[in-house]
Amino acid sequence: MTTITAVLTSLPTTLYETIFNPSPTPHDLTLLVSSIALFWWAVFYLLHVTLYPLALRQQWLRTAFAREYDRVGSAMCRALNVSWTKERYIQIFINDWPKMQGIYLQHFVGGALCLPAVFEWSNIDYDTACSLACLGVLSEMGWELSDMVDIFVTRTTLADGKERMPNNMLAIWAIHHSMTLSLGLPMVLKYRTLRELHLLTFNLQWAAAIAIGVNEFTKCLDVEKREHLVAFRIMNGMCFVIMAWMRGVMWVYLSYRMLMIWYTDEEWTCLYVGSFICILLTGFNFGLCIYPFYKKMIKFSVLNNRKCEMKKEKKLLNDDSLSGRRKDSQESLLTEARTVDESEDESQDEN
Repeated sequence: MTTITAVLTSLPTTLYETIFNPSPTPHDLTLLVSSIALFWWAVFYLLHVTLYPLALRQQWLRTAFAREYDRVGSAMCRALNVSWTKERYIQIFINDWPKMQGIYLQHFVGGALCLPAVFEWSNIDYDTACSLACLGVLSEMGWELSDMVDIFVTRTTLADGKERMPNNMLAIWAIHHSMTLSLGLPMVLKYRTLRELHLLTFNLQWAAAIAIGVNEFTKCLDVEKREHLVAFRIMNGMCFVIMAWMRGVMWVYLSYRMLMIWYTDEEWTCLYVGSFICILLTGFNFGLCIYPFYKKMIKFSVLNNRKCEMKKEKKLLNDDSLSGRRKDSQESLLTEARTVDESEDESQDEN
């Protein structure tokens, strides 16, 4: 008991020393990542128990998710091969709403830790900046570790676990978590001061933080209202540009740089594993990060809205034309009927 108490008492000091140690051991980093995983698990747990009861009472949130289902949710359900009704979709996303707030918070914190190294702040020495950037990597690794445990528990223990976490979504999360969980520790151990590592960590995390945060806000916008539509277009366009640059252009460039560094250093395991993961994440970035914002940008663009208005006007004109033809036809039939009646009356008079 005394030994356990001593270990727990010295743990904060040990973790602090590991963070700023330029030559940490794999054991030290494993202990640090495990502690970070427990920290993020506690944060997400507190967010859920605090925000979920609040979310259940918010009608505006139900309205937002209902609107989101009509915009993209039904198509997402088809892509995931799940048969969620609108009401079921709303229930699941209200349950996950606290988690989404935690995800963009975690990504924002992880990216912020990289700022001194990325922008080379003069008031922080380079070794400290590198240590903070590596902590950003380990923060992401710790959260992803705790999230994988949460996904496993959800999938295997809940009665509706397979419905909440279908196979396609499981594959998406596995791809998302693959890079940091497999390469995080080797990169921190060997490439602690590498600028490409700092930039990659910053870009991936802050692109996600901004996009998720903005997306959570735009769900609440009613695009039928002009001012909401304008705000939606501006924010969605901004997210598209950020995603296209950070998870498109910069991702391709930095991935290429990392592969060349591994090749030059003859780090064959990192090169083979990294090449496979880069291919997977490139598909993830373009298919699930960049393209959805592009699709919404086109769908709600001024030109597309004008086309929709023209289609509605054309439909109304067609309906009016059809109604007019029906009216003319009815009048013609009435005229013919009157003519027939008059002819029958004349015949009766002659008889």
